[in-house]
Amino acid sequence: MRKKYYLCIFDDMKIVRKILLVINLILIVGLLLTTIGGHVAPSVTVLPGLLAYGYLPMLGLNVLMAVIWMLMGRWQCLLSVAAIAARYMLIPLFFQIGGTSKIPSADEHPAMVKVMSYNVRLFRGAQQQPTSTDSNAIDFIGMVRQYNPDVLCLQEYAAPKTVRITDSLVLMGYNHYYGSHTAKTGLPYGTVIFSRMPITYVNRIDGEKLLAEMMLDGRRFRICAIHMDSYRFDAADLDEIERVSHGDMSRGDGHTLDKVKETILCHEEEWNERIKPVVEASTMPMLLAGDLNDIPNSWLYTQIAKQMKDCFCEKGMGYSNTYNGGFPRFRIDMVFHSEGWQTLSYRRIKTEISDHYPVLTSLELVP
Repeated sequence: MRKKYYLCIFDDMKIVRKILLVINLILIVGLLLTTIGGHVAPSVTVLPGLLAYGYLPMLGLNVLMAVIWMLMGRWQCLLSVAAIAARYMLIPLFFQIGGTSKIPSADEHPAMVKVMSYNVRLFRGAQQQPTSTDSNAIDFIGMVRQYNPDVLCLQEYAAPKTVRITDSLVLMGYNHYYGSHTAKTGLPYGTVIFSRMPITYVNRIDGEKLLAEMMLDGRRFRICAIHMDSYRFDAADLDEIERVSHGDMSRGDGHTLDKVKETILCHEEEWNERIKPVVEASTMPMLLAGDLNDIPNSWLYTQIAKQMKDCFCEKGMGYSNTYNGGFPRFRIDMVFHSEGWQTLSYRRIKTEISDHYPVLTSLELVP
């Protein structure tokens, strides 16, 4: 009887290992598929771009499978380890070590420029409450005063009627500003650049993008402030995303997925027709800052990274998600630089002023 009992357990374990192996192979294929989105243009097919959002979950599941096999003392642990190793180059886009958020001394770096990029989302807070705009606007002024950036690249900016943000910023030294739109009052709104340095040239690329040329100690450089097309999720979309993230696939009419597809396609058009020509035509050091509304392993990010360097990848620390409005929380607000710059520090600032977090980078013009 005892012999039959052990044989039964052995057979059961063989079945368990076979099931685990099938699951493992599916997860490996899933991981590999989530890494090709950056290399396939959305106009060819949007599927890789959609799958790219699953990279981190697939990475985590493959790590889990490797651990399970190791605990079982099986060589199959090498399967997921090999798959992770084959796609390890994407991990630094999401997680960094060895960076610094400490802003260096201006005396040691006289050609330093501190840039803050922030989607303030009309100052409605993380929960998008219109009644909190005044208090959030006041908190924003305090935050700017605390971190003291040289340039502000703001998206979805509009000053509340009762808080004179623009006037406050001017009093703080931001005497030069332009917006992608201008209100009847003459104040800028939408995508806006505030600068303590003289702006010698500005071009409204489109309704959500600005190109500004500035002077620092006689040297010229350019900043392209952008706000890429939004997914325009409403309450129903966010509810569906939240349910799917918890494994509930029972409801949903695909409307949310259609919005994602349309936005990914729009990003390709925006890059090819508006931003790429500006980046390639620049003959001076350039910064690109703003809300990409896209993730670090996307096709859009890959195109930018071919020509510019990501400040987070140079001086970031930890997992720096910048969207705070619910699942999924990714790093979608970024600052890039061309040749002629070096990144000195990077900081993501946690605040409830918006459903985004601001990003503050210190960069230095190099000879």
